[in-house]
Amino acid sequence: MEWNIPSLKDLEHYFWRCTACGTCRVAYDFGPPPFARPICPAGTEYGFEGYYSSKGKAAFARGISDGSLTFDDPDFLEAIYKCTVCGGCQNQCQVDYKPHIPEVIEAMRREAVDQGYGPLPLQKNLVKSMKNYNNPYQGPRRMRLDWTRPFKKAKTPIKNLNKEPAEVLFYVGCTGAFNKTAMAVPQATARIFQKLGIDFGILGESEVCCGSTAMRVGDAEEFKRVATNNLETFQKLHEEKGVKTIVSSCAGCYRAIKKDYILSSEYDKLMDGIEVMHTVQFLHRLMKDGKLKFQNEVPWKVTYHDPCHTGRHLNKFRVDEDGSQLWEGAYVDVDESQCLYDIPREILKAIPGVELVEMERIRGNSFCCGGGGGVMTGFGDWASKNASLRIQEGMESGAEKMISICPFCHYNLNEGSKRIGSTMTLHDLTEILDLALA
Repeated sequence: MEWNIPSLKDLEHYFWRCTACGTCRVAYDFGPPPFARPICPAGTEYGFEGYYSSKGKAAFARGISDGSLTFDDPDFLEAIYKCTVCGGCQNQCQVDYKPHIPEVIEAMRREAVDQGYGPLPLQKNLVKSMKNYNNPYQGPRRMRLDWTRPFKKAKTPIKNLNKEPAEVLFYVGCTGAFNKTAMAVPQATARIFQKLGIDFGILGESEVCCGSTAMRVGDAEEFKRVATNNLETFQKLHEEKGVKTIVSSCAGCYRAIKKDYILSSEYDKLMDGIEVMHTVQFLHRLMKDGKLKFQNEVPWKVTYHDPCHTGRHLNKFRVDEDGSQLWEGAYVDVDESQCLYDIPREILKAIPGVELVEMERIRGNSFCCGGGGGVMTGFGDWASKNASLRIQEGMESGAEKMISICPFCHYNLNEGSKRIGSTMTLHDLTEILDLALA
């Protein structure tokens, strides 16, 4: 299977187009009322000494390409990885560099890995765990089923798709399966599916990591290994077990399958007849069809946190590839139609008793929880500190609780809340939906 993953050289045409204007550092909204707040987690934590946010990453890329910067400088290597790859800077940029910013950052990391320097020592444990256990949590495969224990105890077991057919594959993801706090997400999701009579199943111990973690830290080979495995498994499940829909409650898994897997030459063939959806899309469709009805009142005043991987990472950019509209490689426009901004908010507003209030930085301007891009592993203290900033912003809105649709955000934001002694807790949208259903 061939993979079209660009090298730093392939992207050189674009990172030289950064004008170093600095727009990437701050989220702007014309309102009313207008506001401007920092958007780059790294810049917020370490200061903008000329190399944080996307203009600094463009300078890094130029230095690597002309040989003036090398990965054997530990400070430089660390600076490459001091980034959550959240795409906040990309949302602000308005020049031809814009559509390619996260890819340039990850291409530099791939270059570092190829030269034997990356990722950082703590992050290498992630990759080693992927090779040994097919997950980044160093958890034995049998632990993937720990979250299902309440269902076995209640005598409502979940189908094993290795043995029984089902129309829906619930692709749980590693964070929901191995992280004790985030286990609440797949548990709530499965309870909802059972209440609604959805014909679904899981892969259990045989589920393999989506590969997003490896891709974000620059290990393209490990990503390709697990992604190839998954694509072949999905095709087999479709042909032999009748799977028509893959549903994931994990923003990272959803983003990887929707955006990273399409880099495979076999994607269209292997995924023919299979629809990939995030849980909120799946449930929103049922709600619109009248099959999801809320009976219980949930008297919560909440604010909503847009995860990076279900938001701006799903932007589709229009680029003038051949120069027929403006000039070759020109950034023309951005399509946000695949970003999951409205659907979660529509569901929240439909739940009896829920009051939704918004933070300042939302949708494409959402402030990252701080855990992505390998930061939670490489710089754990910074990740929780950044999460506490987002929790504080949630508190400023007057909300009592924060809602999101990502188990990674679920864990990190709750850690950030603990760090500052806040009473605000982060809940997945499925958790509040579960409460609203009879």
